[in-house]
Amino acid sequence: MAVGIAGYGVYIPKYRIQREDIAKAWGGRGRGENAVPNENEDAITMAVEASFNAIEHAGLDDIKTLDAIYFGTDSALDIEHSYMGVIAETLGTRPDIDILDFTSSPRASVAAIKACMDAVEAGRIKYGLVIGSDFRTSSSGSNLELTFGAGAGALVLSSVNTIANIIDTYTYSTNFRDRWRSVGDSYVRDYEPRFTREYGYSRHIINSVKGLMAKSDLTIDKIGHIVFQQPDERFVRTVAKKLNVTPEQIELGLLFQHTGDTGAGSIFLGLSAILDRARPDDRILAVSYGSGVSDALLLIVNSHIETKRDNCKPLDSYLASKSYIDYNRYMKITGKLKKAENPARMGISPLSPMLWRAGAEMYRLIGAKCIECGYVNFPPSERKICIRCGGLEFKEGLLSRKGRIHTYCINYYMPAGFESPLPIIIADLDDGVRHRALGTEMTPDEINIDMPVELVLRNIASEENVKQYGNVFRPVRF
Repeated sequence: MAVGIAGYGVYIPKYRIQREDIAKAWGGRGRGENAVPNENEDAITMAVEASFNAIEHAGLDDIKTLDAIYFGTDSALDIEHSYMGVIAETLGTRPDIDILDFTSSPRASVAAIKACMDAVEAGRIKYGLVIGSDFRTSSSGSNLELTFGAGAGALVLSSVNTIANIIDTYTYSTNFRDRWRSVGDSYVRDYEPRFTREYGYSRHIINSVKGLMAKSDLTIDKIGHIVFQQPDERFVRTVAKKLNVTPEQIELGLLFQHTGDTGAGSIFLGLSAILDRARPDDRILAVSYGSGVSDALLLIVNSHIETKRDNCKPLDSYLASKSYIDYNRYMKITGKLKKAENPARMGISPLSPMLWRAGAEMYRLIGAKCIECGYVNFPPSERKICIRCGGLEFKEGLLSRKGRIHTYCINYYMPAGFESPLPIIIADLDDGVRHRALGTEMTPDEINIDMPVELVLRNIASEENVKQYGNVFRPVRF
């Protein structure tokens, strides 16, 4: 049974910082730019947006056909607690699906791919969603601060309706320590970059590639496109030269100068960039690395890729949709520069049973339409009586995620933990429902009546290190 990619999707945050701006603050130099998540974005919110795009590209009209979600990240939010339930509830999956976390390494997402492949091959699942999402923390002024970026990718794996099949895999692993972040560390640390590059990254990738080529009875010149894990462009070009890989073979998947090191999202983003332009019968080699382990995956594109192109949001559209921030804003976003005050306490604790009961409704945007007058009440668990006519009979349905601003106000002075200034938006959704939510990624000068907006999942607030997610309005990106 051949397992392959039935659909893929990406997400890259809107904000960018020039590496030169980071370097100037510390008397150094830098080239290129890093993608930076907003204050209310993290590995979970990025994963959700990439997943929506992958599911749409795969053509899964009924989300209930999805049997598993496997999530790989090196930016796990908690040591003991998984936020994957937020992803599942926002997507609207069945409660009996298989969900698994993979972490502690930038190659965690590729480990998730291999686990999902096994589940499909065993016949245990038909469709599995695999996600790689990351934004790792780095200390101010460090070499890693110059390279760490943010992004997410998602793949729907199956044995049917695939656009590219995974032909073979090979893994090379040793007990090698390079970058690490222990329980007591706030930031990722690196012993010595050259040691990591030569004895970690290069040695492991070269051995995994050579092992896969021998196993598949191929030579490197028979591969059309290659994407390597991208902790730094110099790493990639060094290992490519040692493997006799041509610049043309790595050109499409080389994104470091535009996004930075996206960790567990790196292979997914590079692979997506290649698939955006790939043609039937193209061979693709994807090679991960992290924590002394390198996985090499060999794929071959099939004819279905052409029939699904119109369903795909290309990676280039995310690269083009950007806004630059300065180092001061970057420091605030990453939490390295903050006010000496305690965050405002929420009116209801994130651990409240009430928020748990209403969770699926808030994440998925489920409304209750009154049978009597047609008014849509939200959220249904808190609206047992229609607030317009007092009706008691309802029909549940999903709210539209797009609309136009009806009116708004701006809060200029917000406590720690919130964007400031913070818009509060009332918008008329495309389905006729009038909905209120916070705004994001928009300045007071940019907001206007009738402006197109869309609802996206964000981290609304946190209390005692417990996050509360919800949907907010942002300007439509595409």
